[in-house]
Amino acid sequence: MGIFSLFGKKDSRQAKPAEKDTSRAKKQPGSSQGGATNTRPPTVKRDAKTALATAMKIDAIESEMSSEFVSITTQPPITQQKKPPPPPAPAKPHTAPAPAKPRSMPGAAQAAPLQPLAPEMGTTTDFLLDGQTAVADIASPASDAAAVIEEAAIMYANGQVDVVEQMLKSAIAEDMLGELTRTAWWMLFDLYQITGKKQEFENLSIDFASKFETSPPGWTASSRNENAPVQPAQAAKGATPMVPFSGKLDGACIKHVERALKLGENYRALRLEFAKVTEATAEGCKLVLDLFRKLQKTEHDLILVGAPELADKIRAIIEVGRRDDTEDSWLLLLEILRLLNLEKEFEETSIDYCVTFEVSPPAFVPPKSKITTASAEASAAKSAEGFPMPAVVEGRIDNLILAIAAYSDEHSPAIIDCSNLNRVDFNAAGRLLTGLAPFCGVGKTIEFHHVNHLVTALFNVIGLKDIARIVPRKN
Repeated sequence: MGIFSLFGKKDSRQAKPAEKDTSRAKKQPGSSQGGATNTRPPTVKRDAKTALATAMKIDAIESEMSSEFVSITTQPPITQQKKPPPPPAPAKPHTAPAPAKPRSMPGAAQAAPLQPLAPEMGTTTDFLLDGQTAVADIASPASDAAAVIEEAAIMYANGQVDVVEQMLKSAIAEDMLGELTRTAWWMLFDLYQITGKKQEFENLSIDFASKFETSPPGWTASSRNENAPVQPAQAAKGATPMVPFSGKLDGACIKHVERALKLGENYRALRLEFAKVTEATAEGCKLVLDLFRKLQKTEHDLILVGAPELADKIRAIIEVGRRDDTEDSWLLLLEILRLLNLEKEFEETSIDYCVTFEVSPPAFVPPKSKITTASAEASAAKSAEGFPMPAVVEGRIDNLILAIAAYSDEHSPAIIDCSNLNRVDFNAAGRLLTGLAPFCGVGKTIEFHHVNHLVTALFNVIGLKDIARIVPRKN
């Protein structure tokens, strides 16, 4: 049964066309008098145009339904449910009365689109033709200019450099980007800078100065050519992951130890900071000692920040001749002196150790891997610059996310220095968003500084700007 049956669209006892014409000739407009042989309740007579319009609307409703309603009991004529209003004046654009709502029945879920209609819309057909839908709003970009910027950012993230160049040049030539005009210019400047196209950069600079009557961005000779092949090790070179230890060095530092071991699975160099450690305990010393031994076994290069200060904290909790539970503290002190290549101090401390525990003194063995140190002052200077991002971010970036999270543990806000960042792969950008969201959701503040305009547009597209602050590169 079609949906039109609910509205009493047609009746098997419908008068013949000739009888209709005769009846119309005998009646005045607006009369409610029916035929003598009609046994149905009185109803409103419609003219041909009104009836046709009503039928077309009902047909439109029926065509939108993907399946028919299940069988229902015979309904009374629509005039028994709700008496329609008299025909409107000819001057009004819509002459068909609004159909009554169908009663609740099995399969009502299929008719859900009919329920949210506003009274003045009349039918689903009116809604679809004249109304606005949320889907259309979501699918449509905010503006054509914004669509150009977003598409260029995504294509660049996927490495389509030539396409992006032509797209931005065409958009600038058409000069229909409104308030995003300068953004397109800056993106093209960054593209020429990254790809090493100095002549094109200078030509664009002349056009920029002529159009905006201001100085264009300057060329940076140190920019890396994006077209050059990038090895994973090179991409991560500028971002040595850091694990900061702070406060009391006790059992709670196990999370830092586990993070360092996890980072060590993919990074050959690690930066371990101890400058903010205020006190050492035997339990914490054992955990750090195990970490050092594992990293030395795998020959990781280490940057030890505040290692001499940590040695002093350990000396404060040990005493020659007192054993108790301090053996791991003695062994960590010896390991630090060995890593710092302080052979004389190592031998003096080893003698005190063997006297205390009545064992043979351990031999001094220089570290096989590269070990560098930095003072607390140098660490503070490094922190002021921010966490350095690599030139290209692509592939699996779990370790990069862990490194940023570790940096944010000790810095608020955590400044991520993107001065050397040229490109972020689109998939990697998505992983960066989902990876950092949990940390930003617990009160940590992360800021990406000196971001080129191509990457800035990408971060805006994926929504990274909603959880972190994005500071574009100054022009």
